[in-house]
Amino acid sequence: MSKLRVAIPLLAILPLLAACGSRITVQVTADEAATEVVDDLEVQFLPFDRDSLFATIIAQAATPEPEIPADLEEASLTEQELRDRWSTAESSWNNVRDSMRSITERLDNLDDRSREYRELFDRFGDLEDRERALNRQRQAAFDEFNEMQQSTQQRVDSICIVIDSWEEAAFAGYGDIEDDLLMSLGREVMADTTDADGVAGASASGGPWWVHTRVNTAAGELYWNVMIDEATSDTLRLVPGNAELRQGVRQRC
Repeated sequence: MSKLRVAIPLLAILPLLAACGSRITVQVTADEAATEVVDDLEVQFLPFDRDSLFATIIAQAATPEPEIPADLEEASLTEQELRDRWSTAESSWNNVRDSMRSITERLDNLDDRSREYRELFDRFGDLEDRERALNRQRQAAFDEFNEMQQSTQQRVDSICIVIDSWEEAAFAGYGDIEDDLLMSLGREVMADTTDADGVAGASASGGPWWVHTRVNTAAGELYWNVMIDEATSDTLRLVPGNAELRQGVRQRC
């Protein structure tokens, strides 16, 4: 395969080298409160801005990037909202069922003539009514989501094939371009996998560095490409607040 040559504005994506060395440590969480840590996730540490490089390649591609029809993008976002509504209804229904199972276990160990038994029995009856109502709601939510998904899936699959084909051609020489950049920098791309606490790190010299990873959540894909001026002892927190939330058709391709 011939080597792809792209006119890259090097000053825009190549940082100045520094002599000092340190370590970059990050923690990845799917919520702002840092309670939902993300483990077993690959985190990359790059000495250049991958987004700027991608933008340059896209701008210089032989053909324009495929556009997603506005109505399909809107339908995909609506489908996501319906999926979230169904997920919420499913969770509420499961919570009530868990409460019912807990009460049943307690009733099995009580005298059916006792006051506590009667109170729990009445509580169980109330929950039965609640469970039936929530079951109807979750089923209706699923049916609405499923109907929307079926009506859009074929169009989404078709546009994804077009996008994948275009990206394969446009980025055919990306590996060669990245190699040239790394050779110019005298650096390399580093990677680490988050541990049980959502923490990953890499030894780094100077800066800047860009920390990249992504996580799929119920709301969409959290995409991080965060620049660090230079390696420090402080831990970089990757949270939804400093991520780009990617939704819609492209997130599904």
